[in-house]
Amino acid sequence: MKKIIIVLAVIISACNPQVEKETAKEQKGAGFFLPVEGEKFVVASDSLTEIWMNYIKAHNDRDLETIMSMNTDSISIEDQDGRLIQGNEMHIAALDAWFAAEDPKWEVYWAMPYKAVNGGEEWIIAGHQVTTTIDGKEKVQLHMIDGQIENGKIKQFYIYSKSIPEPPKNDLDEAE
Repeated sequence: MKKIIIVLAVIISACNPQVEKETAKEQKGAGFFLPVEGEKFVVASDSLTEIWMNYIKAHNDRDLETIMSMNTDSISIEDQDGRLIQGNEMHIAALDAWFAAEDPKWEVYWAMPYKAVNGGEEWIIAGHQVTTTIDGKEKVQLHMIDGQIENGKIKQFYIYSKSIPEPPKNDLDEAE
């Protein structure tokens, strides 16, 4: 019986060779970033996803203190209109005004944390459905946000948006 167990153990270990884990520096990565020659990216830790989800929750909760604590003091944000928001104070003032004017709500529908192989910067790219309300009318947009996280805080992010078109009307709708 011992011989059978030993033979099975040898067969199983031969069929499942151990793969050494690569460090980020050893990983080849994929993609490119023109400003940094040779830069590639790999999947990063889901701890970044958790940070981002907590950040969005603080936005939905209108918790400006938590948002401020999660930002670096020098946070930099480029919104979908190209407006640049720099610094924690300016960010909080802009959010406070936006919360009052449009009551935005975020729903994250996908996220991917990634890390630069050579530089080590950590980022998350995430898709959000953002609903705003102006004069009682809701408007829904899709926002893709590419954000850098440094030492557990949001350092910078870029917002790209797309409006969701109204569904097309068909002839049956007009006949009613």
